Amino acid sequence: MTSDLSRRADLHLHTTYSDGTSSPEELVEQAVQAGLKAMAVTDHDCLEAVPFAMKAAAGRIEVISGIEMTASFRDTELHVLGFFLDAASSKALEHLEKLKSFRGERLKQMIERLRRYDVHVTLEEVLEFSGHGTPGRPHLARILADRGYVKTPEEAFQRFLGDQAPCFVKGAAMTVAQAAAFIREAGGVSTLAHPLKFVPDEWLPELIAAGVQGIEVYHPDHSSSAAKRYLNYVEGHHLLASGGSDFHGSWKTEGPAVGAVTVPYAWVERLKKQR
Repeated sequence: MTSDLSRRADLHLHTTYSDGTSSPEELVEQAVQAGLKAMAVTDHDCLEAVPFAMKAAAGRIEVISGIEMTASFRDTELHVLGFFLDAASSKALEHLEKLKSFRGERLKQMIERLRRYDVHVTLEEVLEFSGHGTPGRPHLARILADRGYVKTPEEAFQRFLGDQAPCFVKGAAMTVAQAAAFIREAGGVSTLAHPLKFVPDEWLPELIAAGVQGIEVYHPDHSSSAAKRYLNYVEGHHLLASGGSDFHGSWKTEGPAVGAVTVPYAWVERLKKQR
């Protein structure tokens, strides 16, 4: 990784429209200060922050219309990144509004499970806390920390909300194939997000066959050896590659800054060509 970011991009960033703590405008300023050439706004199941980020950029940095979609595969919840989607598509926005409702119902079930542990929060509180964005577990985790049920949001995930924790509720609204198809129909291209977290290497051929066009090679959770392995796989199978910091902001007590993980701008150009 070179220290010169003027020809590099961070392709995994979140705003207050999903589970980040930076507004679209603040996120753009952080990316500009980092010296990046390009940035992708990739909120969870949401495109609403993109127009605000593009307006704030004012030609200082390239803002890519992105998304991180929750999808199911082999009874496991995975994430699929999309880039260069049409953020003004009425059909796409209508579908994403349905996903927002689905996420609310899922949170309601987790809140009901929390009552068994004498933890009392309402769905209305979570929706109000999430503001204009897409509600999710991080919002609930931050409320639990603010209310003193846990010391940190990370503890909320460890004790109650993580994938293996007692109050977690499965139920992605889409399959990986459906998520990849949605991204394609919205004019975008897709890569599998942070595969080291959830995806055994033997699943990769089936996920690519389902329509995912590439892999997120660089991510804070990927060791140098894992990143090299994914890069070799991408190059050997003529797939697309992406990477980024997965920046969420201050809700995590520890986390990478904007631009902490980047990719060459040439990768952005390859993503563009596959639209």
